[in-house]
Amino acid sequence: MQRAAINPTVTSHKILPVVTRVIEQVDKLFLELSGTAGPSRVEAVFQHWLMSGKTTPSGLRHYIHALGVQLDDQTVRAEFAARAERILLHLQSGYVS
Repeated sequence: MQRAAINPTVTSHKILPVVTRVIEQVDKLFLELSGTAGPSRVEAVFQHWLMSGKTTPSGLRHYIHALGVQLDDQTVRAEFAARAERILLHLQSGYVS
């Protein structure tokens, strides 16, 4: 999901390229698990996260948590959290693709 807000030339918020790649992976995961309401929820959460200013790698947990609470089904929420955590572990180990 490409957003104008992620483009550092369009926004005053600076988002590191590695953070952008993780957000794209987490968004894709959320959309896979959330169904048809997913795109509008992702965009709303992203905009709120962006405005919070927590756009560094350490702020990704806030973003993931905010997306997770959008999932009503506890089983789906747990799956999202576990898979998103693996994405973050790859970031920490230096293997973000």
